[in-house]
Amino acid sequence: MSTRSARWGRKKRYAIALIVAIIGISFAFYNVEQNSPYKTTKEWSFDSYKNNTVPDSFSYLQTDAQPGFWIIKSDQSAPSKPNVLAKLADNDTASTYHIQLMPDGVESTNSETSVQIKINSGEKTQAAGLIVRFVDTKHYFVLVADAANKTFSLCRDDPEKFLYLTDKQANVTADQWHTITVDVSAQGFAGYFDGKLLIKRYDQHYQNGQLGLWTKKDTEAYFDNLKIKY
Repeated sequence: MSTRSARWGRKKRYAIALIVAIIGISFAFYNVEQNSPYKTTKEWSFDSYKNNTVPDSFSYLQTDAQPGFWIIKSDQSAPSKPNVLAKLADNDTASTYHIQLMPDGVESTNSETSVQIKINSGEKTQAAGLIVRFVDTKHYFVLVADAANKTFSLCRDDPEKFLYLTDKQANVTADQWHTITVDVSAQGFAGYFDGKLLIKRYDQHYQNGQLGLWTKKDTEAYFDNLKIKY
């Protein structure tokens, strides 16, 4: 067989393998999206807590060195009135990412999770997101809305570095409520911003983990109506 024929054969096998992989991923996401195999729903609206308080069940699930910047706040614009969970801006220059895990969180391989967010301010960054499959502060995924760069991203935190796996342009606007939704399956993720499917990613890292909320650097953001179906 000639060298040219051998190269063509390898290219053909690679193309076939790639097509099979794409079909498999698409079929897996189709099953998650269409079959809706979820039997249980858990919600956090934050309305049962008092304004300007830090519930005990939340305080020990924060990663910040300085506690108290994740707080219950009243907000007349909240989708579910009267309260939101707020991450206030602070001067904690040692922390790049701020994480609030959910009390009584759910760990599930297959789920649909959504949250409404409003990015209020941030001099260095304006980015907030929804964490899934949180194992620890160096092992998790997060769907990030960035108002400064107008992007919606799927990221994975690994021990060595923070990876932006997929970036999509999106109309992320500060001082406006947006909705992040993610379908999670054993094969990967389908990410929606304001109801529009923007991200499909095959990734089998961290098959289980906790649910949480996330901000970057000095971003101030509000969160409401966090919901998981599993």
